Amino acid sequence: LGQEVKMARTTGLHAFTVQEATNYEAFTSWNFQAIDVSGDTIDDPGVTATYITSANPAKKVILYDKGGELEATDSISITLNGETDANKVIIVDGSNLPFTLSGLTITSFKITIPDGDTTASEELGLISFH
Repeated sequence: LGQEVKMARTTGLHAFTVQEATNYEAFTSWNFQAIDVSGDTIDDPGVTATYITSANPAKKVILYDKGGELEATDSISITLNGETDANKVIIVDGSNLPFTLSGLTITSFKITIPDGDTTASEELGLISFH
């Protein structure tokens, strides 16, 4: 059994033993972060999730409209795990929240909002499960 676990951990990020795959849905902690998006664009460098790091990766992330005033025209760009290629950015309309990501190890989470048509009291909530 010791060899099987060692092999699974050295063959890639998504190569799990049966027990590791079962435990992946078990969370040991969670964190919350409020992100103020009122009245302006959030452009480079964007807002990075404070609690999601390579030392403390998230297994599940929920992004939701905390203020209840985001519109479909409010485009939210999400960059995962430090990817810089434009094709690896997830774009979510404000009307498609809450948005949940799960099933992968998330080592960084950055949000940008390129349009400036946000209203004065818009706020996003970000819950990360570790």
